[in-house]
Amino acid sequence: MKKLSLLFFLIITLVNPGCKKENDNDSSERLEGVWELRSARSMLVSTYPPGNGHIISFTGNTYEVIDNGQITRSGEFQVVEDPGASESTCLNITAGQYTNRIIYDNNMTVTKTFFEIAENKLTIISGCFAVDAGSSLEYERR
Repeated sequence: MKKLSLLFFLIITLVNPGCKKENDNDSSERLEGVWELRSARSMLVSTYPPGNGHIISFTGNTYEVIDNGQITRSGEFQVVEDPGASESTCLNITAGQYTNRIIYDNNMTVTKTFFEIAENKLTIISGCFAVDAGSSLEYERR
């Protein structure tokens, strides 16, 4: 009976769909690289041409934000799965999109930041758009 219980526990642990550590690793690996800002949307929309100097770089578990050749922010980050993008951004988000969140410098008290990668585009959203506090940043891989 103990062997059967142990076997059941192992099977549940290994096949539990709630355990998505591999997906988080895949998301971190896909995020790795150098990204250049192409558009920023909030109350206003701004577009940026290639070579504009607004860069975010992810390497391993570290990041750097570079503006015009100067590092303006750097530290560590982690990617976690979080299905709450709709509630956090006050947007109707299609199921399965924006399910990964970036946590910068282990700061859990700031506004949640979600991201989606499609081909060579990285889109980062945060804030509640319904109260004019939301923002969407679109980057292109360099």
